[in-house]
Amino acid sequence: MGDSRSLSTKELEHLIIEKFDGVLIDDYGWEHHKLEGKDYDIRFDRSRLEWACDCKAFTFRHKFKKKYCKHILEVQDNKLAQRSGRASARVV
Repeated sequence: MGDSRSLSTKELEHLIIEKFDGVLIDDYGWEHHKLEGKDYDIRFDRSRLEWACDCKAFTFRHKFKKKYCKHILEVQDNKLAQRSGRASARVV
């Protein structure tokens, strides 16, 4: 990175996620995922097996005990495809 400008925390997180297989694990054990072209923080708490996203749809649905949004489903699909060796998988 020959660029002399300093990165914001969010920019640095996105750069790390992009370079290291699309996942950043923080000090608390949360996996942070990034989707191409989306600026949302999609998180997975491995100790509680809970997903979270900072999009408006997840925030709204969470009030009604729904624990997903389309971003979470897309990350889950990508992880499944990666593990099974398929290029893309859609779980419905």
